[in-house]
Amino acid sequence: MSAGNSEDELLADVCRTLVRAGFDLAAAGADGDGLRVRRRADAVVVTWEPAPGPALAHRATEHEGMRMALRHALTVILTQTGHAVQADPASGEVQVRRLP
Repeated sequence: MSAGNSEDELLADVCRTLVRAGFDLAAAGADGDGLRVRRRADAVVVTWEPAPGPALAHRATEHEGMRMALRHALTVILTQTGHAVQADPASGEVQVRRLP
C-alpha cells in the first residue's frame, strides 16, 4: 500500500469516527463555523472555527472554552479508536496519526 493511500484511509477513518461520534463536519472550504478535517503530509488535522462576524470578538473567551472542551473530546474519542493524537492548544489543532 502506498503512503498516499494510507493517508487517504486515515483521513476517511477519522471522518467516519467523528461522524459516528455525532459530530457534523464542515465542507472543505466552507465559510462559517464547524469542525474541519484535513490531510497534512504527516497527519490528519482537526480544527474548529466559530462563525465569523461581529459577535466573534465579544465571545472570544467563550470560544476558547469551547475549543478546549472540543480538543479534549476529540482526543478521547480518537485515542479510544486506535489513533495517536496530539492536541496543540496554541494553534487549536488536533493532529491524528495511526499508532505504529
